[in-house]
Amino acid sequence: MDKIPIFVVNGFIESGKTTFIKEVIENDDAFRRSLVTIILTEEGEVEYEEEWLASHGVSLAKIEEDEELNAKKIEEIDKVYNAEVYVLELNSFFNNEKIEIPEYMTFLQQITIVDAATFRVMFNNMRKVFSSIFKFSDFVIFNRCDGINELASFRRQVRAINQQSQIVFEAKDGSLTTKLDEDLPYDINSNNIYIEDDVYPIWYTEVYDKYEKYFHKTIRLRAFVSGIIDRQTFIIGRNVMVCCANDVQMLGYEVINDTKVKVKEGNNLYMECEVTYEYSKIDKENTVILHAKKINIIPDNLKEVIGM
Repeated sequence: MDKIPIFVVNGFIESGKTTFIKEVIENDDAFRRSLVTIILTEEGEVEYEEEWLASHGVSLAKIEEDEELNAKKIEEIDKVYNAEVYVLELNSFFNNEKIEIPEYMTFLQQITIVDAATFRVMFNNMRKVFSSIFKFSDFVIFNRCDGINELASFRRQVRAINQQSQIVFEAKDGSLTTKLDEDLPYDINSNNIYIEDDVYPIWYTEVYDKYEKYFHKTIRLRAFVSGIIDRQTFIIGRNVMVCCANDVQMLGYEVINDTKVKVKEGNNLYMECEVTYEYSKIDKENTVILHAKKINIIPDNLKEVIGM
């Protein structure tokens, strides 16, 4: 018989643990299909309302003392709730290393939630506590990252304790990334950015998620005209291998041609453009659109030479 999984969500009070757990249960199919019990070790500003618990078929058990986190107490909880999955919302002051669980259960994953706005001060004052929780963390999620310029040093501090942990940064809008500006293969602070062919997928994703960073910058890239919408609008992109040789997708953007150069479907071109966020004729909603400021069509006899 498979062991019953326990997911640990760790963090200090008001770090966002409850909000995170709610979002996972609401959006993850695996949790929606399972009988879930949350074991709560502290109550913060955000609560598990009875209406929310009932609507998602989730039960709530409470443990208030560090000493109660033992195999006997958790087995007692299991006899009451008989859950398929347990989520342990853990106060970081509880001692991870002394937690005991029944033999028929297993810790499947530990996720640590950290408030980036308070991390610097708290880490300096409670380094030993953070070392204990990071040591066991499979994922460390820094939330409330907007306006924080020390994220790279935060990552280094986690890495010094746990080289294997995945580190994720969450913005106010809920978007997640493992990359920082310093990780990008081009200088995001430059007003002129040349996108090499092999980094096009990274740039494509970055622009889609964080288009504001690219406003008022000149982007230079090589692309393929995959479609014509009208005399002023066309689609560019590149074929990108997403996960394997048999899974190649065209990643592209709608382009407004602000030049006098006429392009046609199938053209390969060099383009200088600017990133905007505006109404799309194709999507019928606001989205990322490129405005071409300069276009050079690549002659057919040069395609093989430059690797297109």
